[in-house]
Amino acid sequence: MYSKSELNLINNQFEYIKKYCIYIGNIPAEVSKTDLIAKFSVFGEISNLYMKSFIQFCDVKPAVVRYRLMKSVKESSSLHNSRYIQSVLIVLPLDSSYNNYFLPYNTCVVVYTYNKFGMVDFYQKFSKLGDIHAMKKATNVMVYISFVSERAARTILDTKPTDIHINVQTINHVTRNINVCLIDFEKECTSNTAIKLTLLYNRSIGIFGLPSNFTEAKLHDEFSRFVWQCESK
Repeated sequence: MYSKSELNLINNQFEYIKKYCIYIGNIPAEVSKTDLIAKFSVFGEISNLYMKSFIQFCDVKPAVVRYRLMKSVKESSSLHNSRYIQSVLIVLPLDSSYNNYFLPYNTCVVVYTYNKFGMVDFYQKFSKLGDIHAMKKATNVMVYISFVSERAARTILDTKPTDIHINVQTINHVTRNINVCLIDFEKECTSNTAIKLTLLYNRSIGIFGLPSNFTEAKLHDEFSRFVWQCESK
């Protein structure tokens, strides 16, 4: 266990490191780390970058960028709410309160159709239910839609499939994947800690400043002791 002084030192170091980092949300799924580095390195040298490589059933993903200089954090904020491919980027200092910006993962729905469909018709129909951040056609009969608000996603989820028509094409059903949406821990777990968690990605942490010789095995050994078990009711 760490002593109180050691914990204070770690917390202080983390608070210091956060001042050099930005949170980037709504990154299109097809964007690579190389693409992101090229886009954000214009504001200064990047020390490190972490990006979720793939998020199932969602067409946007998050990233954290650590700059060498603090001024790069402020300058990069100019890209906040800017268009990037088919998405609207969220760019905020990591030390700000940005928990609300995890909403895109709670507003992504998967729409299945009986027949092939056109993206233009799809957009025109579903944008009437709420502002759309991005859309991605996965197959000829399936599309992912990320809305701005959770209300729009809930409206679609609560709508009967027969009530939604795109020309002569009919929606089969609409759903959302538990991996990217709200998880009802209160029904599934007895742990008070679990009940407080609302989004899957609130179960993840960023670890900065690791020594270059720090292996995944060491990381697992160090942090696995904090794992708790979830008991079903």
